[in-house]
Amino acid sequence: MGQPDQGGEFLISRALRFVAAALFLALAGSAAAQTSVDEAERGIVRVVVILESPDGRMLYGSGSGFLVAPNLVVTNAHVVAPARQRPEYGVAIIPPDGDGLLSARIIRYSPLTELALLEFSGGPDILPLTISTVEPHAGDGVVALGYPDVDYQGASGADLLRPTPASRTSGQIASLRDRAPTGDTIPTINHQAVISSGSSGGPLLDECGRVIGVNAWHVSGADTRETRGVSTRAGQLLQFLDEAGVSPTLSDERCLTFTERAEAERTATINALQTQNEELANKLETADRLTRIAVVILIGGTLALFVAVCVLGAVVLSRRRGQANGNGHAQVTTPHHDPEPFEAPRRRVGVVAIVGGAAVAAILIVAAGIALLRAQAESQPAQAEIPEAFSGSISCALDREASVGSQGVSDMSFTASGNLCVNERTLYAPIEEGRFRRAIVLGEVRAMDILTIDPGTGEFRRERYPLGDEDFAAATQAVEESGAGRGCSGDGAAPAVSRRNETLARFAQGEPSQRLVWHCEARN
Repeated sequence: MGQPDQGGEFLISRALRFVAAALFLALAGSAAAQTSVDEAERGIVRVVVILESPDGRMLYGSGSGFLVAPNLVVTNAHVVAPARQRPEYGVAIIPPDGDGLLSARIIRYSPLTELALLEFSGGPDILPLTISTVEPHAGDGVVALGYPDVDYQGASGADLLRPTPASRTSGQIASLRDRAPTGDTIPTINHQAVISSGSSGGPLLDECGRVIGVNAWHVSGADTRETRGVSTRAGQLLQFLDEAGVSPTLSDERCLTFTERAEAERTATINALQTQNEELANKLETADRLTRIAVVILIGGTLALFVAVCVLGAVVLSRRRGQANGNGHAQVTTPHHDPEPFEAPRRRVGVVAIVGGAAVAAILIVAAGIALLRAQAESQPAQAEIPEAFSGSISCALDREASVGSQGVSDMSFTASGNLCVNERTLYAPIEEGRFRRAIVLGEVRAMDILTIDPGTGEFRRERYPLGDEDFAAATQAVEESGAGRGCSGDGAAPAVSRRNETLARFAQGEPSQRLVWHCEARN
C-alpha cells in the first residue's frame, strides 16, 4: 500500500474539529440561555404584609418582588398598600433561601404606576436582576416568576413563611397596550404566562432572563375563559427607579429566538475557526521571521569567525616563516623586492585592522538580530488589564457638581473583574490613556449612552445622547451587526466591543443631554 494522503487527513481533522466546536457552542449557547433564567430566579423574593396584634404576628397578605440593586426590591404598590394605610401592618421579604423573614421598609410608593420600592438589610447575598431596554414585540417568548397563591393552597402557619424557590410559567406576548386594565395611562404588556394574585410584583422576563415588565394584573374575558397576565412595561419601571435615584443593571442586547441563536452560534463557530486559523497563520509568519533573523545572525557570525580564523592563520604562518629565516637559512637579497604581506610594523596594523573589522561586523550583525527580535516582541499588542486596586466590589459616589441633569440619580455600586468586565456580564473595551468604554442603545428612551471608566482615577462617566427615529434604527442595526454580545468571555469579545463603540460614536453629536460623573473605589 502507498503512503496515506496527508492533505486528506488534515482536511478530515479540520472538519472534525469544526463539528466538535459547533456542537460545543450550540450546547453552550442553549445552556447559557437556560442558565440566565435560572440565575434570575435567585433574585426573586416573596413580599409579605404582617399584622402585629396582641395575639402575635399574623400573615395578612403576600405578593412577589425582585431585586433591582443590592438590598432594594421592586414590587406592586397594591401589595404593600395596607402597610401604608395602618401602622399595625409591617412589610417583610422572604428570600428563596436563607433563614426566612427579613424586615423591610417602603422607601418609594407610586400607586399611579402600581410600583413600590422596598429596602431591607441582612440575609443572604441576592443578585439583582438585569433590566432590558429593548422594545418588546407581540409574539416574543416571556417567562413569569413569582409566588402565586395557588402554590400555597393548603399551607398554613410556618409553611407560609418558609423560604422556597419561585414559581415559573411561560408564554408569549399577546399585545402591547398604552393603558392598564384599571384605565390608567400605564404602558403595559398583555401576555399568556399564567399568573395569579400572589404573582403581583414579580418580574416578567424575556427568554434571556432580563426584566421587561412587572406583573400587576391578571384578567379574564367577559364571554370566554381566556385569561391573560398584564405587566407594567420596563420603561415605566426605569422611570420610577430613576426618580428614586436607583441605577439598575441594564442590557441593550436583543434576546434572540432559537433560530437566531442557532444562526448566531453557527456564525460564531465559523468566526472562531477563522480567528484560530488567522492566529495560526500569524504564529507561522512570526516563526518564519524569527528563523530568518536567526539565519542572518548565524551567517554573519560564521563569516566574521571565518575572517578572524584566516587572519590568525596568516599571522601564524608569517611568524613561522620569520623563525625559519632566523635559524640560518640564507636570504637572497635583491636590489628591489616587494615587502612581505605581514612585515612588521605594517603586519601588526593589518592584523589589528582585519580582526577589529571582523569583530565589529559580528557585533553589528548580532545587535541587528537582537533589535529585530525586540521589535518583533514589541509589535505584539498588549492586552489591557485593570489595576488590582480597581477590582471586586466597586462603590461609586455621585459628583453632583460635575454632573448635568443628575436630579433623581444617586450613588451606585457594581463589580469589576478581568479586563473590566462589569457585573460579570458587560465588557468594556480599552481606549486611550488607560480608560475603558462601552456604548449602549436604550430602546425605551430612544437614546444612546456612552459609558467611560478610568480605573486609574476611579472616574465613571455616563453621557446620554437622544436619538431620532432614523438614528435610533441605524444605531440598533449597528449594535446587532457589531457581534458584541452579552458576556465577557471569548478571544474576540474586546475587539467586537471596540468595533461597536467606533460604529456608534457617530451618533454622539453635540453636547449630551445628560452627563453623570461618579467617583469610584474598591470596597475592602
